Amino acid sequence: MNEQMKYPKLFRFLHWITFILIVLLFISGLGMEDYKFDEGNFFRFKRHALMGVSVLFITLIRLAYKYKNKHRFPPEIEYYSPVHEKIVKAIHLLIYIILILAPIVGFVTIYQTGALAYDFGGPFPENAELNPSLINLHKFLVYTLGLLIIMHIGGVFMYKIKTGQSLLKRMI
Repeated sequence: MNEQMKYPKLFRFLHWITFILIVLLFISGLGMEDYKFDEGNFFRFKRHALMGVSVLFITLIRLAYKYKNKHRFPPEIEYYSPVHEKIVKAIHLLIYIILILAPIVGFVTIYQTGALAYDFGGPFPENAELNPSLINLHKFLVYTLGLLIIMHIGGVFMYKIKTGQSLLKRMI
């Protein structure tokens, strides 16, 4: 495929790194449900949070790069209808919003326990507990993101079936 029809290399790299981190975050997040938030398990929570913050920063870099380099991006796909265009754009927008919100909510969840002082040599707070409302909001965002990613991947395959054009080649 012609390089002009592909996304810029840096953007492709950031896209796939984000995807890999999201898969790792989802797996580690499922495993963390079995762990109590305490000094012994803090490293697991910290590792998860660092990957989440990485996703946040990569997403912000992607958005800035996209804004500054949109002239280097391939032309938009041919949409089947105005409804199809709105659905595709809404899915992309929601993915970006959740890639920003989920790490922020996760960070706030840990921050409110006071455990971050432990990272800087302080004692681990006694009776540190994660706020159940924040945990549920974080889970809601993550599961919604998962659904949107499945819809995104499904849309790429449906586009290939309907048009014979591979959108995947634009991102590889």
